[in-house]
Amino acid sequence: MPRSTKLLFTFVTALVCLALIGACTVVKIEEDDGSGEDQYATWLKTGTGFQANEYVAAVWDEQILPVYEEEAVDYGEVLSSLRADREEAIKKYGLARETGEPFFVFKVRGTCRVVEYDDSSRNGVIRVDMEPADGEVDATLQVGPVVRGTAIRDSMEFIRFTDVGNQLQFAALANELNARMRRDSVEPLDLPGIVGKRISFLGAFRLEETQGVEEIVVTPVKIDLLAGGE
Repeated sequence: MPRSTKLLFTFVTALVCLALIGACTVVKIEEDDGSGEDQYATWLKTGTGFQANEYVAAVWDEQILPVYEEEAVDYGEVLSSLRADREEAIKKYGLARETGEPFFVFKVRGTCRVVEYDDSSRNGVIRVDMEPADGEVDATLQVGPVVRGTAIRDSMEFIRFTDVGNQLQFAALANELNARMRRDSVEPLDLPGIVGKRISFLGAFRLEETQGVEEIVVTPVKIDLLAGGE
């Protein structure tokens, strides 16, 4: 092969490699855990294989709700433990997660009476008095229509970024989990008339390293209306 032809071939090959590299993005998913596995995953920016609604429909009843039924801890117990010894409570009840700054997710449950329904913003909330009731607000549950955050998604150890595809799809999964919760548990409720009613809930909350317990907002996974309300 003439020298000029070899140079042209090398130049074209380099251009093709650069184009392929530019078509992908590299996302850091976790720190090295000593397992020897690669700590980086490469995804095509245009990946479209993952469908959030189909995935949530497949795992909601079969995997997510059973995990909560088995693992959720009484909200009052978790809150008291966090106030008494934050580090010990995190070790005992929290699930450590990291997407940027480290945070912890707690799966909780409780029986309570609704004290207030606040729909002054689209991120509507109910404030509740945990049983045994004393008339004071003990917890805040967000009910939407806008449900913020990714607590449901992040509370599930079997849901991994590497199984989804890319950051947009991972965010879509969190939104679909929140939407499924609203369809199943919030929309059937008479929110304007819920004050004074007894409910039980399963849910999750996210706690940042510098966040105080008074700032906790629970994202419910399931809400049931109970007998014994007004």
